[in-house]
Amino acid sequence: MSEPAKSPDRAHVLIVEDSSVFREMQGLLLRQAGYAVSGHEHPDAALAAAKERAYDLVIIDYELPGMNGEQFMHALRKIRPGIAVVFVSGSLTLELAIHLGKQGVAGIFNKPANPKILLEKINETLARTGSRDAALPGRSNSPLPAARRGNSNSPFATVTAAPAEPTDDQLAYVPQHVIGRSAPFRDFTHRLWKVRDFRAVLLLQGADGSPFVPLARELAEISIFRNGPVMVCDAARFETRHLIEVLAPCLLSQDAGTLVITGVETFTSEQQKVLQTLASSRDMFLPFARRFRLVVAAAANLSELADAGQFDETLFYKISSLSLSVPTLAEMAGDIAGNARHLLQEHRAANNLALPIALEPGAESWLASQAWPGNYDQLSRVLLAALEIAGSKITVAALEASLRRDLETSASNRPAAPARPRRTRSPFVTMTEVATPAPTPAPAVVAAPANGPLSSPAPARPTPARAAVLTARSIFRPASRAYDFGQRLAASLGAAEAIAGAF
Repeated sequence: MSEPAKSPDRAHVLIVEDSSVFREMQGLLLRQAGYAVSGHEHPDAALAAAKERAYDLVIIDYELPGMNGEQFMHALRKIRPGIAVVFVSGSLTLELAIHLGKQGVAGIFNKPANPKILLEKINETLARTGSRDAALPGRSNSPLPAARRGNSNSPFATVTAAPAEPTDDQLAYVPQHVIGRSAPFRDFTHRLWKVRDFRAVLLLQGADGSPFVPLARELAEISIFRNGPVMVCDAARFETRHLIEVLAPCLLSQDAGTLVITGVETFTSEQQKVLQTLASSRDMFLPFARRFRLVVAAAANLSELADAGQFDETLFYKISSLSLSVPTLAEMAGDIAGNARHLLQEHRAANNLALPIALEPGAESWLASQAWPGNYDQLSRVLLAALEIAGSKITVAALEASLRRDLETSASNRPAAPARPRRTRSPFVTMTEVATPAPTPAPAVVAAPANGPLSSPAPARPTPARAAVLTARSIFRPASRAYDFGQRLAASLGAAEAIAGAF
């Protein structure tokens, strides 16, 4: 299966696979993409070939005659230390995938691998390592299937029609997890639909209790990532070891998945460093590159946290290139009753309840009239608590009691805001700093003597109030507190008037 004549401008991929069918399929895919390919059934033959020729990347099956794929990888690295390694095997377990991922493997795929994702991984890996063909004409790292880009040399491409553009007066998709018909929700569905197929990090920002995870699941189901797993990790357990376990299902999936990270606004500096490494697919997360789409959620304005020095500015700019604001329940008042019915039906289906659950007359109007400061999460808690009180027919009295208890519990359990160490700000000033006027000194108070009337002090020269307007301070250099143009000008004018008065 080896090629005797090879262009020096093409990267050379070594395939070690004991199945002739998979070996030929992988070779066909890579040749169609412009790579030079050499395939071997036995690992000893592949090691002998590696002594004679330099390879840029190797695709290894784990079950090989004479040795397993991990043993072959270590033997090959003694001959070619810098070679990139990708595993494609049908015998990978979750534990084995995590074990291989900690050994500097560029990619791990369960057999049969999705040809599009496998090729994207190879393209990205060789581009990262500076391989010769990283800039071959016609190459693309687009996350969209080749047929949707209108240009494909892959024999595995299938033509699929692009979905019709939704009109402004209708929902962009049929909601499954968060229900709504209001104008704010309709507008949000359009914005979510427009970013559904992007691989860039998506930042969801909203108030406390926003339905970040249900909306991320909605996004996954309408995107090209619909066939991959949806993986969720909250801030409380966001650390490297647990994150690798959460990501493991995407290694064994044929399709790229969606990773949802919640509570980003509470991240410590160490957690922010882990997120930056994850977003860049470096170090321990290299095997997971291009295997998932990253969605991060924050119940706060990360831009304000970055200005306050509580969130890394570089990380903020990296994860906020795509950002959507989630509407609150107060903004979607007309959708509250529909979401309440949907939540109750989901609860009934999840718990296999025989009796139907219904809201008594007046309950829906009561739900729509509440402020819901805790948004979707609070609505869910109140409904479940009212269900325990009133049974399958939820009354207004049960809802009122549940909401009262929820507000009391939330107030008592609300933790004090942790003291965060402030960072030294970057040399960029904010518009607030630019526009803030200097404080006007208070007029002096002259004390009255013990005996006699209050003497009138000499009238002070009135100082004109400074308007809060933008000055000509550079936004690329911090303004100096020792030099203020307005104060220097006022002082100069006062000196000139004093000199003129002397004459």
